Amino acid sequence: MLKFALISVVGAVVFAAAGFFAEPYLFRPPPPTSPSEVDGGKPAEVLYKMPLGKFTLQVVQRKRSVHLLFDIDVYMAGSANFEKMNGAMGRAELRDTTIREIAEMAETALWANTEDLETLDKRFLAEEIVRQLYQTYPMVRTARVNQITASVSVRE
Repeated sequence: MLKFALISVVGAVVFAAAGFFAEPYLFRPPPPTSPSEVDGGKPAEVLYKMPLGKFTLQVVQRKRSVHLLFDIDVYMAGSANFEKMNGAMGRAELRDTTIREIAEMAETALWANTEDLETLDKRFLAEEIVRQLYQTYPMVRTARVNQITASVSVRE
């Protein structure tokens, strides 16, 4: 009877130690299946599309004027932020800020030649617009440039 008790206690200790050290290898969590699980359980942000429409800019240079036509959509995070900005005043403020930032970018050397505009990456332009908008409107996450059209007129 003493041998049986001794073997039982030693066996229980050995199996407990084996289970303790083998547990991470035997019971692994399943791989993440959704993007929110990959981010550490943080739910994915819902982005709301706010089309700003088409607007035209005129960049006056020495001997010519460049007319730029843009069609841009801005994507915002959070329904409360979208509701706050979706009114007439909020949309107008966001549109005016976007136009101001694009005008500042257009007056720099970014669009010195209209030939460069044809090869300009719309994704790069959208990233630059979002960087500038994020300073004023932190709820803006991304933007999409749907259309860019340029025409040049010679000044006298």
